[in-house]
Amino acid sequence: MRWIAVFIFIFPLWGQAHEIQTITQYVNMRKQNQSGWQQDVLARIKASNNFDIGAQATYLERFDFFDERIGGFVIYRPDDHKWSLEARYLQGMGNEILPERQTILNSYYSLGHGLSPYLYYNDSRYSTTTVHTINAGVEIERFSGFIIIPSLMVGKASFNDPEETRDVHNYGLRVVYYQEKKYAISAFAYQGKEASQGIIGASSTLVNTLTGGLALAYFFTPDFKSELTFDHTDYDQLGTEFHTTTLNLSWMF
Repeated sequence: MRWIAVFIFIFPLWGQAHEIQTITQYVNMRKQNQSGWQQDVLARIKASNNFDIGAQATYLERFDFFDERIGGFVIYRPDDHKWSLEARYLQGMGNEILPERQTILNSYYSLGHGLSPYLYYNDSRYSTTTVHTINAGVEIERFSGFIIIPSLMVGKASFNDPEETRDVHNYGLRVVYYQEKKYAISAFAYQGKEASQGIIGASSTLVNTLTGGLALAYFFTPDFKSELTFDHTDYDQLGTEFHTTTLNLSWMF
């Protein structure tokens, strides 16, 4: 995490606009009477009218694992401001829950008339599992202040044996009510099948998941936003439930 502190210190000297974001996540594994937490720190600058660049660092503690990763990202927005394209790469350090290498490519397009589709490609390389997924969704805003976001994720998870490749998926819905630059309230529900390594560590299985939650975002100022999210996820096959509380703070300057 030390190098990102240096980046945060020097990056205001050579950008036009800046953002620092911290994401703190606490996980309560109810049936095991255990807990874990994760801390992400991100820094982003507007390098030009079309490009943003940034850095990210993560530290995670769960069970007996202590995972770390660092990386960076580039965001490109053409002059018409309808497209937003992003490439992100994160490198782990002997991880068991976080991916050892993760590449994310995403695109977002504003069609107008209250429709904004997006598409994500995610390549996650864990110590014993490789997961390739595509996530597609659309933001629908037909009524002022309300956004409905259906999404679908499909992909493949492969394990140490190359012949052992299985399908993963996730689908769900998020509904948001917001007042611009003031606050936002959202509710969401998702169901799917995920690779278990990202949940409990080195394990070569798939797990059915069912998640529901609520989130509240509040702008203390137009440039300083907080968001608190609570979600409940059932992992019946693992005999556990996760209660996750996430605090996301974002400061633009």
